[in-house]
Amino acid sequence: MDSISQVIHDCETCSAIKQAKRVKPLWYGRRWSKYKYGEAWQIDYITLPQTRQGKRYVLTMVEATTGWLVTYPVPHATAQNTILGLEKQVLWRHGTPERIESDNGTHFKNSLINTWAREHGIEWVYHIPYHAPAAGKVERCNGLLKTTLKAMGGCLRNFSPPEVAKRLNTDA
Repeated sequence: MDSISQVIHDCETCSAIKQAKRVKPLWYGRRWSKYKYGEAWQIDYITLPQTRQGKRYVLTMVEATTGWLVTYPVPHATAQNTILGLEKQVLWRHGTPERIESDNGTHFKNSLINTWAREHGIEWVYHIPYHAPAAGKVERCNGLLKTTLKAMGGCLRNFSPPEVAKRLNTDA
């Protein structure tokens, strides 16, 4: 072994770098593995025709590593309903996430949401406006949800969270 190779072989820093290269990258197995299950969520609202229960919007929440869809129907897309939906459907069932991603809607981008996220130690990240791929998982699930609801009842008025959850194999 020549002297340069010997120096590299004996160098602790070089050995550490070589070891680091053996660690799996963050993007592994076709999914972002920086976060563990439940640590990162994408959320959005979809609009429905008003249901018999007076619900007009559905807060859709998608777990970022698995694509697990959780829904929460509400009468109005407000910050209060967003927080209530997140607490009932995400925090109580899956634990407090490290990160939540959303669009720049007024129901997400306001002082109430900022305060709530800060109190819970959640990093709230806003997508690039008018750039759907930035919220790919939640946008895909929104389309799937609307298609499933139409197939179930011919229209979106028959939204029943337990039945939809059964059809989509998700939480209600």
